[in-house]
Amino acid sequence: MKLDKRLLVCAEMTEGSFVCDIGTDHGYLPAYLLRSGKCTKAIAADIGEKPLAAAKATFENEGIEGGQLILSDGLKNIPLDGVTDIVIAGMGGELISKIIDADERSRTCGANFILQPMTRASVLRRYLADNGFEVTEERAVWDGEFAYSVMKCLYTGVTYEISDVREQTGLTDASYEDGRKYIEKQLERMKKAADGMRNSRPAEAEKIDMTMEKIRKEKGI
Repeated sequence: MKLDKRLLVCAEMTEGSFVCDIGTDHGYLPAYLLRSGKCTKAIAADIGEKPLAAAKATFENEGIEGGQLILSDGLKNIPLDGVTDIVIAGMGGELISKIIDADERSRTCGANFILQPMTRASVLRRYLADNGFEVTEERAVWDGEFAYSVMKCLYTGVTYEISDVREQTGLTDASYEDGRKYIEKQLERMKKAADGMRNSRPAEAEKIDMTMEKIRKEKGI
């Protein structure tokens, strides 16, 4: 079976043999990982019955063994013992932050987190920095007309500062096509936001302009 580029990057970032997919998309990711042999056990979890039914159908249609289906609000009902990788993809950055923050085990389980926010990636980056999650890898994905970021992180307990440039564009750079497109998309979004507040909040618009200029300089755009 094939994955779209977004989920394929998530799959490539997993490291261990037991993967938990929170908010699963039809069970595609765990099914792919089990089918490819990259992992031997996987959990497909979702807050809704219908997504789990779709995941069950995927497992059955693909003849997948080793997959578990768990109804769970975030990590709440997930047994994390032995889980090596936790994937939270396809949600907003704020919701991903809340899911991680709601369960103290996210700080003690030792698993890698692979996070793919659909929106508000800057909010997620700020949360990770403020709460001791080190981002060890970040890759941009251009899939169709949309630009995404996939982050791999691990809890260390050491908080750190991030610049405005990193908050908006992460560890991505312009050395590869998807990275350049991602950064350009962020600049486009920031310009739109700044233009919308030039009359009502000129100081904020100017601050965004300055951050955009820093991004262009640091990222070579």
